[in-house]
Amino acid sequence: MNSYIYKPLTIKKSELFSKNKIFAPSRHKQLIIKNSSVDTLSSLVERGTTSLNIEKNKSYYQYIEIGDINTTTGSINYKTVKSIDISSTSVSKIQKDDILISTVRTYLGGIGIVTSTDKDLVATKALIVLRKMKKDISKYYLFGILRSKFFIDQVSMILNASMYPRMEKEYFERLIIPFPTQKNNNNPKDVEKLVSLITQNIIDKEEQIKLKNQLIDEQITKELKENQKSKALQYSYPKVSELKNTKRLDTGLYEKNFKLNNSLIENYSNGFFQIPVEKFKSGSTPKVRIFNGTKYDYRWVTPTYIEDVGFYKPVEKISMPTAYNLKKDAILFINRTSRGKKGEYVGVSCFYDYEYYGQGHHNQGIYRVENFSKNKKLFIVAFMNSMIMRKICGNATIGSKMKEMKSYDFSKLIFPNFPKEKQKEISKSYYNKVDVLTNISLDNYLTEHKKRNQKLGIFQLNMEIYDLKEKLENLVNKIVMDDIVKIDNLG
Repeated sequence: MNSYIYKPLTIKKSELFSKNKIFAPSRHKQLIIKNSSVDTLSSLVERGTTSLNIEKNKSYYQYIEIGDINTTTGSINYKTVKSIDISSTSVSKIQKDDILISTVRTYLGGIGIVTSTDKDLVATKALIVLRKMKKDISKYYLFGILRSKFFIDQVSMILNASMYPRMEKEYFERLIIPFPTQKNNNNPKDVEKLVSLITQNIIDKEEQIKLKNQLIDEQITKELKENQKSKALQYSYPKVSELKNTKRLDTGLYEKNFKLNNSLIENYSNGFFQIPVEKFKSGSTPKVRIFNGTKYDYRWVTPTYIEDVGFYKPVEKISMPTAYNLKKDAILFINRTSRGKKGEYVGVSCFYDYEYYGQGHHNQGIYRVENFSKNKKLFIVAFMNSMIMRKICGNATIGSKMKEMKSYDFSKLIFPNFPKEKQKEISKSYYNKVDVLTNISLDNYLTEHKKRNQKLGIFQLNMEIYDLKEKLENLVNKIVMDDIVKIDNLG
């Protein structure tokens, strides 16, 4: 990925005095840009400043904090909370299409756009709200630029040179937004429109992922609840015999939440199945390895690179002298999580599509299972990432700060024997290929892509988001460096 920061090897005396005689390298870095068609962020958009005193307006709210912005994609997690559970008495009122910028460690990518139409949206004051455009440009063009490496590099330069690295509204005068010129294309507005359209396509794909996750949960819950062999379980405290049989007191296996969820599967009319413990294969970390080397081309897979929605994002490759362990399609189960992560994170699974990823190697933080048909693997992955199984795994984890599940614990999980057609229906929401679009122009780009996004599975949506993000990054780079932009291959 390109860097837009130039670090001079020497500095002039005049430059030193202009920087208050400070030798700190962060004060002398320069931004690399060839495009002169730029505007400041402050001249393009107004801040939203509407506040709400929740102490005087007690209710339930859709509350957004800094941690609710996905730094990888910019999507926002909206959670319903009671006003009494919000730490501050004053919050910002939020509306659809607001752009939210984290004031803390902004250079990590804490920049998101609001897609919810909920009327009770509020956010912490630690998020800057960008609302009304001052000039006739698309807010999605602006958001695309704000999410780019070019903007993040600017933020990094400014904040790292500050005594207290925190994004302030005063910095908006120094943050620049580039615009396409005729050096890019004879019709600069077309380039601007393309950035806006790709950005909206990414946002729509993210929304479809949320909807498909909800659909999977609904399909599973409906099938289980409508096909129970007997009445719902009546919870009671565990007996001594149960404690002796399980021989574990360090889990939530005796809690009401676990018992009720597990019994829905256990009591399913068509029965259930389990994965034998010997099917779980552990990974390893090679003693000798070169990241992003050239001799071999193995994908490096760790829990860090597996997202909560069940998708492995290919980031790094490794070269190593030992044999690799991902040689075919497989289910990958995260078996441990680092400090600070919730226990529910353990058990998140993804499908390792060998046709797409190729040869790879996973570490010991992941188990792999290979001995099922592709359809069965996809169903297991979809079910593992459902809300009911997320809760069950949360109860089954062991440890306090470092949560984990051993292969034995995974082998005790039960999966409902749904009819094959129901399994395919659920799996389709997770994994479904759709042909690439043809005859796409700037005029019909978004309409046709939105139709196609509704058909794609979560796996394919994620895969295409990463491809589009790379395409968008390259496009922004061409705008910044005044290179030619060809508008083609819009499918």
